Amino acid sequence: MPGEALLRALTGELGRVACNGLAEATALPQDVIEVMVGHPDRRVRMALGGNPHVDPVQRARLVADPDRVVATRTVDGKRHPDGDPRPLPDDGYARFLSHAMSAESAFGDQMLTRDDVLRSLLSSGDTPQHIYRSFVVRPEPELRLTACQWWEHLPFADRVALTLDPVRKIRGRARRGAIEVRRCLTDIDWAPTNRGSASAISRSPLTRADAERIVRGEAPPHYRYYAAGNPHLPADLVACLARDPDPRVRYAVSIRAELTEQQRAAIDYAVPPMEDLDDAIRYVPRPLAGTPDEWARSAHPGLRRIAACSGGLSAERRDALAVDPDLGVRVLTCRHQAGVAPESLLGGYRDFRGCHRRRLTWRPGFPTYGLARFAGDSDRGMRELVVRDPDAPVDVVVGLLADPERSVRAALARHPAVPVDRLLVLLDDPELGPYAARNPALPVEVMHRILDAAGVPRGR
Repeated sequence: MPGEALLRALTGELGRVACNGLAEATALPQDVIEVMVGHPDRRVRMALGGNPHVDPVQRARLVADPDRVVATRTVDGKRHPDGDPRPLPDDGYARFLSHAMSAESAFGDQMLTRDDVLRSLLSSGDTPQHIYRSFVVRPEPELRLTACQWWEHLPFADRVALTLDPVRKIRGRARRGAIEVRRCLTDIDWAPTNRGSASAISRSPLTRADAERIVRGEAPPHYRYYAAGNPHLPADLVACLARDPDPRVRYAVSIRAELTEQQRAAIDYAVPPMEDLDDAIRYVPRPLAGTPDEWARSAHPGLRRIAACSGGLSAERRDALAVDPDLGVRVLTCRHQAGVAPESLLGGYRDFRGCHRRRLTWRPGFPTYGLARFAGDSDRGMRELVVRDPDAPVDVVVGLLADPERSVRAALARHPAVPVDRLLVLLDDPELGPYAARNPALPVEVMHRILDAAGVPRGR
């Protein structure tokens, strides 16, 4: 939608209605952004702050918004559809933290507390790790105290700084953290339905008696899965879990850091199917020996998947992983690595049918031209790609408006090749009208007529 029409849509009650669309708009003109930044309705400002397509520098203008809800939405908004983090500038996070730790601000009958605001930052997948580490040197004692929670992940110099902090409470918490890292886990909830001990059992030192109890199957069954990745587990117990009847447990053992290729090959593991493109928890880079390029050369598909999610991968290994025989390796490479060839991106999308598949189409380099050839494909996801082809013939586009799948019809209603007369008819279609209204080929005068009918005044 041209800037002039968008600015009209921001006025009055219609501006509130338009917020959902503005929060996902892929190309907001600068004049519209300027109006949204200073708009009196916080929902309009929230739409801008949480829009993942807007330049983070522009979004960062709202990190110190007088309304904390707007500031919070700005730091914990949706991730861009291609899955890559798009963090705010470092000074934006610094201004947000200063704002978050300032006096409380109320809205309506509610109160957004400091803890609420801080949690929004901690829960955001886009916040860089060095922002969390900066808490150690922040002037606010509450933030330095929060940093003590990440003791295991802090560099040695930061740990020392916290143990020497001028605030007694922080010094005490830091020293307890140092002790807890070395202390065996002794307070375990053995209830069969318990899921709350996952982190502790998978990371903390266990007493020999507790470790044996878990491995022998005298604990909730899922505890064996947690323990299988525990770096402190004795070698003889690791060997027991390598023969565990649960294939998930055997797989978790097979990707332990200390194992050799021969030891991994000796385990009867099964690589889990790739069901969700965003299921990266299973493949986060682990403290393995070697480098991502070495993991990429492993015979173990799980290690190659970890390499596919890692930074520092060479172009040669990236290209090899993009055509790997394991589907999980291929799609994770497409999802996480820059510079993947267009044909590999298209191949990954074609082969993967799991959740968040469409995010691959947002990856830089995903092809556009030539996609009209998939108009007759049996996979509706491939037919949907035709909307991305600027050269798709008019008859192909119009034909897909009658596709048996609603998602295909909705996608093609947004293709600019739809003839204007057909587009005007679609506006009255209860199913496709909202999608036709987003078509860039919709004449500007028609947009203004729609706004006229809604009672939105012309001019500013």
